[in-house]
Amino acid sequence: MVELEIQVLSDRREGLLTELGCVVVANSFSLIRQRLTQDNRGAWLAMIVRGPPEQRLALEEMLGTHSRVLSFEAALSGETTAIAASPAKTVSPIAFAPSPEPAPVSEPPVVPSTAVMPDVARVEHILPKLAQDYPQIYPWLVALENSVDDAVREASLMLAGRRTGAWVYKRDYALGAKLSLADAIKRIGVPALRLLADIEQHGVHVHILNSPLCAPGVRSGCRFYGGYVEGLLSGSVAPKKVFVRHLSCRSTGAAHCSLEISH
Repeated sequence: MVELEIQVLSDRREGLLTELGCVVVANSFSLIRQRLTQDNRGAWLAMIVRGPPEQRLALEEMLGTHSRVLSFEAALSGETTAIAASPAKTVSPIAFAPSPEPAPVSEPPVVPSTAVMPDVARVEHILPKLAQDYPQIYPWLVALENSVDDAVREASLMLAGRRTGAWVYKRDYALGAKLSLADAIKRIGVPALRLLADIEQHGVHVHILNSPLCAPGVRSGCRFYGGYVEGLLSGSVAPKKVFVRHLSCRSTGAAHCSLEISH
């Protein structure tokens, strides 16, 4: 078992411990103690968690790409250097209280039952295939869809999208300057999406035309595109986080799949 010290910055504290606690539990870690504070930058959540070493990378990936997380650091207990951190800025460490008792917080207790978590193992298995054949990735995405339970299919597609988008950003765009959201969509999001599908862009709205993942009458695969855009653009507009809202999908009868990008 390994023990990790995790520090997270979010824009608001309501429900933060519950949501991130579900991620911790879903990766077979247990929450040892936590501290939730607020300052002019946002809500800081510091956690010490313990769990299996083979799940460490999956846990850090899910926390670092979570929609509530603006900045993230994780290190083995006792290490002085953060292992995973937001590349946009350095955040000050939050000291844990020396008391052996958990610091009191106003959040409800962590419960693992309600959050739908991706099949991290299946996603990790498919990622090298996506990188190898990119941008001809649809056969592998269909294989991923067919290999996971229906209950976690959309969450798994979103995680695969985020990981793929983050990889494309690091490979092709990471050396560029930080951009406004509008410029990031135009200069990074649109060209990268056009490698995968026919699209139309209207400001912060992107329409995916004839998506191979979203044929009429079948299951929607739009979550992959949402995750892809979030992973692709988050690094370019840091320190702000990019969010994608799904407005419509061909699989439910719409003319095209529509995404709205914000931060």
